[in-house]
Amino acid sequence: MGDLLQERKNKLFGNHVLTVTPLTPEGEIDEESTRNLVDYVIDRGVHGILAMGSTGEVFALTEDEKKRFLEIVIDQAKGRVPVGVGVNNSSSDSSANLARYAESKGADYIFTCGPYYHPHREEGIYRHVKYIADAVKDLPIMVYDGGAGIEIPLPLLKRMADNIPNLFCAKLFITYPSKISKYGEATGGKLQAWAGHDQMNYFMLLYGAKGMTSAASNVLPKEQTEMFNYIQEGKLDDARKIYLEKLATFNSFAFPNVLTYIQAYKTALYWMGVIKSDTCKVVMEPIDDIQKRELKETMKRIGLL
Repeated sequence: MGDLLQERKNKLFGNHVLTVTPLTPEGEIDEESTRNLVDYVIDRGVHGILAMGSTGEVFALTEDEKKRFLEIVIDQAKGRVPVGVGVNNSSSDSSANLARYAESKGADYIFTCGPYYHPHREEGIYRHVKYIADAVKDLPIMVYDGGAGIEIPLPLLKRMADNIPNLFCAKLFITYPSKISKYGEATGGKLQAWAGHDQMNYFMLLYGAKGMTSAASNVLPKEQTEMFNYIQEGKLDDARKIYLEKLATFNSFAFPNVLTYIQAYKTALYWMGVIKSDTCKVVMEPIDDIQKRELKETMKRIGLL
């Protein structure tokens, strides 16, 4: 393994925020709000940024929008924390091309799920992930276990870990948090396990996740990072207090399902003055008056408004 690749892997740990993609009311990339959001989460202690995951509406962005957004995020981060770039796409070539572009702009790692839309068996998933990884051999790769509804079986994760040198972790997004504890043994210790489900990240960390990605860290970055740090230090009472009093409470109305959570996080950030508009891409489902009311009252209760 090259020294550069290992050096990059060593920097990846902790709480990585899954950034939303701020848009203007016309649906275009909002550069000013994006820069403000990057500063907001870094100033409040996130260990890293993962741009253009599901939370970033990557599935709804044009190729030009993806390139522009990753450029802004990487530029604004200024090396203060590692920046990962999601390249999820059914096209392996499109994913690999975006990964190369992200590498050229200074990305620190690449994130991908299996190819969606067309049903794939294990061979197709393996070929897709390896193709992307081979395109950027000096960048660590994070694979999504459960993303787009595609669970990656443990034997397939082992095959990936054995044959893709720059694969460094799998992040879990299925309602089976104890699977986290099985990654290490299944891959001979080659693959880190990361938590990747805001409703279950606390639980997954207890099962041994070495890092986590969090959409709620757009709104509560300090609290998410403190929860992570407390668990690593064995201070479970302190971690549990933050989770129960702030994170679980907030997510009960911000993330009841995957249909409206992006809109809810953007609306929260808009109310807080972090971004100038809560616009989402057309395909996203708006939050209704009941969810909006309860989200606002919850934010008031926990001191965000």
